[in-house]
Amino acid sequence: MPADSGSFGDWLRRQREMREISLRDIAERTKISLRYLEAMEADRFDLLPAPIFAKGFLREYARYVGLSPDEVVNHYLSVQQPQEGDDKEDTKVRSRPKPVDPGQPPVRKSWGSGLVLAIAGLILLALVALAAWFADNKRRDDPPAERAAPAMAAPAPAAVMSVPAGQAPPPEEPRAPLEVSLDFTRDCWVEVVTDGKTRLSELRVQGESLQLEAEKSVLLTLGNAAAVEVQVNGYPLPMDRREGAVVSNLLIDLETARTLKEKKEGR
Repeated sequence: MPADSGSFGDWLRRQREMREISLRDIAERTKISLRYLEAMEADRFDLLPAPIFAKGFLREYARYVGLSPDEVVNHYLSVQQPQEGDDKEDTKVRSRPKPVDPGQPPVRKSWGSGLVLAIAGLILLALVALAAWFADNKRRDDPPAERAAPAMAAPAPAAVMSVPAGQAPPPEEPRAPLEVSLDFTRDCWVEVVTDGKTRLSELRVQGESLQLEAEKSVLLTLGNAAAVEVQVNGYPLPMDRREGAVVSNLLIDLETARTLKEKKEGR
């Protein structure tokens, strides 16, 4: 990649125009928002949902245009690192203390203002301790719902199903014909279309879960496949979970759920 090729975004745009490919074509095939593609070609990576999506979006962009995904990402990183270093230097310059004028008399802090601040701090600590004490007593007085749940409805002996030794019990019957569970191990952008009409598009963070119910189908688009664990009706869904891989239009329907169930039961 030539050093005098202008900004990184300009270089991307020229590579695309040389191949006579429009941004709308890339957006329709990769399912990356047209607004994000325009931001990348304008070097406005701060407009992406999160910094983690930059590499994944650039890889999909490069594959469609016909460039090497690894070379494009490496070029992007080499451009970004000097900018980050300049930002740190600017921060250091701005954080330098203002020099003291030798001819100016030192400013003496009033001991009265310090005493007022100390008293205010003690009062705040006392209020926090009092609130914690009340919360602890309330937690002790209210028994957790988990302890009361077994006493509500004990299963009849005849309903207990024996499970052979060494075999995991089957998952509970789903409340809907199709239940899809997403557990996020890292931040990830997700788009969902349920039964072809209900649409969800948002950023999920590490530790969150998303429960989806559908009658016929769920269509998923994931910004980073390695950050999500997917289960269908209680059965894990195998998929390509490489770091930075973008999953576009992953269709999960009743046939998918039936296949996973039969595979788990060894049919």
